[in-house]
Amino acid sequence: MKKIISLILIIILVLLSCTGCNKGETQFEEKLATELNAIYEDLLEKLPDTTNIDAQKEYLLKWASNHKVPVSYDKQNNIIMSKKATKGYEDAQSTILQCPIGVGEPFEQYQPMATALYLIDKVEKHGFIRVVFTTATENELSGAKTISTNYLDGDNLINLTWAEKTTFTIGSAGTTEYDFSKQLQWIEPTYPKAYEISIKGLNGGSSGVTSGSHPNPIKIIGDFLASAKSKGVLIELASFNGGETARNYPSEATAVVLINDNDVSRFEKWFENDASKFEDKYNDTEENYTYTMTPIASPQFVISKDDSTKVFSLLYTMINGIYLKSDEGEIVATSNIGTIRTSTGNLDVAICARSQKEDTLQEISSTFAVICGLNDVSYKVTNQSPIWNKNEESPLLLRLSDVFISNFDKEIKNKTTMKDTECALFKTRNPNLDVISMSVNFENGITEIEALQKYIESLNVPWKPATEESQE
Repeated sequence: MKKIISLILIIILVLLSCTGCNKGETQFEEKLATELNAIYEDLLEKLPDTTNIDAQKEYLLKWASNHKVPVSYDKQNNIIMSKKATKGYEDAQSTILQCPIGVGEPFEQYQPMATALYLIDKVEKHGFIRVVFTTATENELSGAKTISTNYLDGDNLINLTWAEKTTFTIGSAGTTEYDFSKQLQWIEPTYPKAYEISIKGLNGGSSGVTSGSHPNPIKIIGDFLASAKSKGVLIELASFNGGETARNYPSEATAVVLINDNDVSRFEKWFENDASKFEDKYNDTEENYTYTMTPIASPQFVISKDDSTKVFSLLYTMINGIYLKSDEGEIVATSNIGTIRTSTGNLDVAICARSQKEDTLQEISSTFAVICGLNDVSYKVTNQSPIWNKNEESPLLLRLSDVFISNFDKEIKNKTTMKDTECALFKTRNPNLDVISMSVNFENGITEIEALQKYIESLNVPWKPATEESQE
């Protein structure tokens, strides 16, 4: 990837140098590409491990010192760089650029970082500008949650990310995590045939990625067992475990069951049918999975008949997958059964609900309460993150869009996401902050960085939407 990016930037330079029109603009783009590539290459070389926060902190502090950029950091290792407004821009709107550190592949993390470092160092005319690098892990936006609101005091905040295509993200879903629990009674087994039913090797990943191609092994095995039980198969449940976190699609799940002798033949037949349906549906997207049923030695204890019936019922009736779509077909709300455990001696299930509408989150919560009540299961909320309501009339969005259209004849699409975002946290903590998320990708060129530079340099003059200007 590193060599590909460098080659592409070199090609850009060659093409620009061969362009006869607008020579001044060509020289600017040559200089930008060279300087941007130097920052990016240095990040790749000096910081091979994107999860090493300490190394990134040390690098950024040293970089700021070498470039005479005022810098500080907090207890969470968030890095904050700031520059005062230049002459003539004292009354211009302020700009905060923000990038997460500690997650992702090198190109995903260092292209946004290189963009932010270039802008705070090389843009010569600007209002007050700040760059904030917030710490994060795969499942936790810890730095964004704890950073002082003093660093969010400004007019506009642009969250920089990486994506295959340039887009503006203008809203995100809120999440609520639940823990469902039930005390279980354990008894000695009575049925002779024990089987381990297992789905393993799935891709998993964040349940905020809603492509519709993510199988949930907990739900699939639970539905299979509930269906077999409803058809009269005598089943004893000995264990059911799977998943990693509430917020991720489970990559595996395993249940151990005991079957009555008379039901073995049809149970095995139904399993083969279920495994075949799974293959037909997911074989194109899940390359490394296994879905197996293996005879094993009988366990010492099983869950009582009444409790196992309620476990099957809970999983069968529980919301999992897409809960609501808009009239335009866009996903509005989802729910994911993230983990299940009986290995503790009791039933523990973790679920994550996501929605771009607060009333829908409340509706899902009410449905969970009904399901739990019917199955003698207790539940509680364990974690929440806020909704970032989209604003298609955001001055920041409209002005930045105008920069792309007027300077590059490029219209950038807007979208919302079901993922957790730093923007939701920032907007909650400073409601007056105008917030947007913008993706960059050096393989597609450097238009995004040019546009950001032109946007920052234009903030010393009043602006109106293009529609208002045309009316005047």
